[in-house]
Amino acid sequence: MNQLAKKTATGAIINISVTLFKNLAQFLIIIPILARILTPEQFGLIAMAMTLVGFLTTFHDLGISAALVRAEKPTAAFWSSGFWLNFGFGTLMTVLAYFSAPWVAAFFGEPLVEELVRLMSCVLFLHCIFLVPMAWLQRNLKFQTIAVIDLAAILISSTVAIVLALNGCGVWALAWQQILLYAVKAIAGMLLHKAPIRFVFEWAPIKAVLPFSLGLTGTAFVGFLNRNTDNVLIGRFLGADALGFYDRAYLMMRMPMKTLSSGLNFALYPALSAVQSDKGKLGTAYLKTVSVLSVLVFPMMTGLAVVVVPFVDLLFGSQWGPVAPVLGILAFVGLLQSVGSIANEVWKARGRSGLLLRWSLIRSAVFIIAFSIGVYIGTLEAIAMAYLIANVILLVPFQYELIKELNISVSAMLAAVRAQFLSSLAMAAAVLVVKGMFPGIESLNSTLQLLILVPVGVMAYGGAMVVFFKSFIRSTFEDYKMLRRSGDSSAPAVA
Repeated sequence: MNQLAKKTATGAIINISVTLFKNLAQFLIIIPILARILTPEQFGLIAMAMTLVGFLTTFHDLGISAALVRAEKPTAAFWSSGFWLNFGFGTLMTVLAYFSAPWVAAFFGEPLVEELVRLMSCVLFLHCIFLVPMAWLQRNLKFQTIAVIDLAAILISSTVAIVLALNGCGVWALAWQQILLYAVKAIAGMLLHKAPIRFVFEWAPIKAVLPFSLGLTGTAFVGFLNRNTDNVLIGRFLGADALGFYDRAYLMMRMPMKTLSSGLNFALYPALSAVQSDKGKLGTAYLKTVSVLSVLVFPMMTGLAVVVVPFVDLLFGSQWGPVAPVLGILAFVGLLQSVGSIANEVWKARGRSGLLLRWSLIRSAVFIIAFSIGVYIGTLEAIAMAYLIANVILLVPFQYELIKELNISVSAMLAAVRAQFLSSLAMAAAVLVVKGMFPGIESLNSTLQLLILVPVGVMAYGGAMVVFFKSFIRSTFEDYKMLRRSGDSSAPAVA
């Protein structure tokens, strides 16, 4: 294992550790406090406003920042041109959002959404000016710096949001939380990066990467539709209250997955790009990454599904009861999507942005049909179940195309997740058996239920892994020892 692999693993550990701390703070402090002060309707209103803001962020820099990370030796002109392109796009998108606000409010039938969109339109500019500094930090493997910026942004913005909510600001507390989140990132990124940004703009370096970057932009755009069609339909047809419940359930589903896969993928992309032409190394890296990620994600999401009722009651309070059945279904969506997120990084490293776009279009069509069926039925549970079924349908052909590209056998792919999958099933079975044998558990308060059931699940999962999958544990431990001993070769130069 060379120095690049060691830096990648170190970067992933730093990102995952900080993201874990950040998300634990959100889980245990920020979200419970805000959920007890604010109403589902207020969370629904901010989700409505974020549909436009989030939509416009998909066009932020035409994928130029990803191209800067992937380029072998980006020139100073490329860095400068990328930054000023983002600056212009951010300004344009902010103006567009501001003047589009009345139409968004009219679509949802909520007049307050107009004011929210206009206030939050500045998020687009703040986001865009941070992208190139972030690309420089990522390219140069400055993962610790990125982690500190991210942590500072979430802590500052969330603290202000809680103070505002406690002082009766309502939905505006959530709006300012988003603004401050991006403001802190933008300011810190501009101060800490060392990219050679000057008052220069050249079209040539931008034009050279447009086939790759436009494919990523198209993928991001369609990906936004995939992730937000449900919000748009729920907000339009079921109202702000229903959207508030669904939005919290979706956030809880995404958090464990983002904690692990996002931090890992962020560190993984520059490393995969460095070996993009070697299918053997890419295939090995992919299988190892899927294997390690699923060790944590599979039991987390399965465990969440079987203890979801006391979990939601403890975290949010009784007014958020409708979140529980929705989250119980969406947990399995998160399990499936964690594997797909790694595949996306491999395709990006291979420069196959066009293929990513094609799959995003396919997903979008399937998800729109699924969400429409769920909304027609008229319940949040139906929408979540339709989403899960759609993800199951899409997973097999998407993964099959990837393993063919990397010359990975189906048996090797299944072997990478078999131990984790079966052990997670054993864990779920153990928890359900305990609940069935001792029905009085469900009459206890939520804290006591979790104190009983979570250790049962942890012991069942760990026991199954140790008893039935010793070879997997031994292989993982050997990889860890190799990582500790590595360092005999140097990382490739970066600009």
